[in-house]
Amino acid sequence: METILQHIQFVLAMPADIINGFGFLPEWMKPALITCITFIPWLYFLYYLIELLERFVLTHIAPFIKLCRRVGALVGITASIVPECGYTILASTFYSRKMISKGTLLAFLIACSDDALPLLFMDLSKATAIIPLIIIKSIVAVIVAVVTDIIFVFNTKIENSNPVNLDVNEPGCCHHKLMTIDHPPFWWLHPLSHTFNVFLFSLAIMLFLDCFITNVFGSPQAMASAMFIDSPLQVVVGAIFGLIPNSVTSIALALAFVKGLISFPTFLAGMITTTGLGLYALSKYNEEKNADNSFITIVLLAAAIVTGLLVFYNIGFLGSFVN
Repeated sequence: METILQHIQFVLAMPADIINGFGFLPEWMKPALITCITFIPWLYFLYYLIELLERFVLTHIAPFIKLCRRVGALVGITASIVPECGYTILASTFYSRKMISKGTLLAFLIACSDDALPLLFMDLSKATAIIPLIIIKSIVAVIVAVVTDIIFVFNTKIENSNPVNLDVNEPGCCHHKLMTIDHPPFWWLHPLSHTFNVFLFSLAIMLFLDCFITNVFGSPQAMASAMFIDSPLQVVVGAIFGLIPNSVTSIALALAFVKGLISFPTFLAGMITTTGLGLYALSKYNEEKNADNSFITIVLLAAAIVTGLLVFYNIGFLGSFVN
């Protein structure tokens, strides 16, 4: 066992040993390269497990939709905690076909974490924020879902489409298509491409941030101050930024939080509005109902700003989890 651990430590130390040997690289560039390269095997393992889970859900799509109709908010929260935007795309597609309620859709969107959560482990002191983040987002998702479905109870018409024959071959992340039951992709291919994409995005964002911190501001604290980290204005900006329909959004929010450039309330607000490609799928497949799409977006933004500001003015309640 001790020999195995020594081999693991040797492998994990290889990126640092190799990169530190490159004398031509600026010092501010090396930590980002080491961190992102070392993180690759863990990301691939995580996304491989998620691929198996996604495959299981899509091969049991009928009971999945039945659960969404009975306890939609709880299903949405449970599914969307998984760091993958595929479930919000499915939820948006199902909603556009009147297979789930508006509240259930909002639960999926609010609870979505996309690619943010794994990246918090780049700094273990920030990884503790995962617990309050998930708890708060889950509470907000339930409240918004229940209130929305109560308000729209007389206007909600759920159609009994046959989910077994439902084509879920919708565009997802990494330019792949969400799996269909008849034509699944290779199990290893999408996790590999997803890992590579997250690695590239993370590396680019970390290099950009480290360059600015070192060459422009001099320290993370100075850059954080310039970004109004102690102001409620940053919370509002974070919520608006989260609406950008792209996986890069959640990566940028997570890494900015890891670097100490944004506060936990800002990160939380951005994560409430972050839906991966969920809002994009909604606008594409629910395109004839622009007013409905706008309402859902406004509810997301309002929930994010209100929640973020409440936490901002009560940050002491969360204690060491978010510091």
